[in-house]
Amino acid sequence: MKKVHLLNISGMHLLLIMMMGLAAITGCQKDDAINAQAASEDGNTIKFVLNDNFNFSMANAAVNNVRLNSILAEKGPYTFFVPNNNAFASVSITEQSRLSFYSNSQLTNLMSYGIVNEKLELKKLPLTDNKAFKTRSGGNIYISKYLNGTDTVITVNGVQIISTDNPASNGTVQVLPQMMNPEVYSKVTGYLRADTSVTLFNAALERSGLSTTLLNGNDVYTLLAPSNLAFQQSAQLGLNLGISTLDSIVHAQPARLAALLRYHIIKGRYFDNDFFNLSNNGTKAITMLSGGEMNIGGLQGGFKAINFIAGGANGIPAQIYVPVTYSPTTINVNLPCGNGVVHIINRVLIP
Repeated sequence: MKKVHLLNISGMHLLLIMMMGLAAITGCQKDDAINAQAASEDGNTIKFVLNDNFNFSMANAAVNNVRLNSILAEKGPYTFFVPNNNAFASVSITEQSRLSFYSNSQLTNLMSYGIVNEKLELKKLPLTDNKAFKTRSGGNIYISKYLNGTDTVITVNGVQIISTDNPASNGTVQVLPQMMNPEVYSKVTGYLRADTSVTLFNAALERSGLSTTLLNGNDVYTLLAPSNLAFQQSAQLGLNLGISTLDSIVHAQPARLAALLRYHIIKGRYFDNDFFNLSNNGTKAITMLSGGEMNIGGLQGGFKAINFIAGGANGIPAQIYVPVTYSPTTINVNLPCGNGVVHIINRVLIP
């Protein structure tokens, strides 16, 4: 009996040793998993820069809503052009619940448009004029760097960057005080056909032949596109242009339309800050495609504050069109396309 009892004790002892070994192995595996997780969760990535800075709380909520936060935690490298809270407030997005004004696809496109899949150090960039960089959304952003007196100014899509090259372990963060419009269309003609607020301008371009002969190619142009309301009000202003309705545009003489519309087109890519920069350097007027001149005015740095003063406008400026129905998703200035920029204005321009 005693021998059997000793054998039982040895068996129990062996079982205990095996259990302790298994616990030790399991514990090591858990520690390894925790250590691996800790290593992957680098607290210095762009994700955590956004999370830890209250001034980016709206942008942080936006990237979380569309699951881009996990991208910004990856190794990268990335550059994130982040709109600060003031940028969101400029379009009346002052609390996270208001992000619901954007559809999921709109918000995804908006935030992914700010992500470039490389580390950009803008302070090291040479002076440049609207240099294109491909974004995660597929469209380009356009960076300019120029001297203003003794100051170096850096803009993206016409918006001046207010804090440059903020470091993260997986890239850099560039801070914007205004929202950008994403580049969705490779041609300005694609944008004009999609935006129902410029249906009459688009119809006039197509009737004139300029959509096909001029704007559908690879040359770059800037368009000052009067809104539908601007066309409709042209008759009320005594302009007698015969373009206040779609029917009148369809029956208008193409050559006559083309002459008028060329006064709304500029060769090259001009964001509003580019216009102001020309004005500050003594170029008070810019030559339109028609050969006529357009004067530039307004408050530089103000939101949608640029003025265009046509030769035949009796000094009354055209401004950026503000629709009656509010939507934070509608910013009618600095609309980038692959072959140009569109600014929607509230008056038809008369040479």
